[in-house]
Amino acid sequence: MSETTFESQLEQLEALVTRLEQGDVPLAEALAAFEQGMQLSKACTDMLNAAEQRVTELTQEPSTSD
Repeated sequence: MSETTFESQLEQLEALVTRLEQGDVPLAEALAAFEQGMQLSKACTDMLNAAEQRVTELTQEPSTSD
């Protein structure tokens, strides 16, 4: 999976979920889509965790007032 933005990966995940919810996907394709969806979900979660960590770091840095 190539590195893309959070928004792009989330959009791909939403498209997969919509496709699977329609219920007319053959089992083998559904399984492959589910696997891809799990990978996208993990990638999105990892990006959110990294962003949260960065925000935490930024808000904990001492302010430098001159």
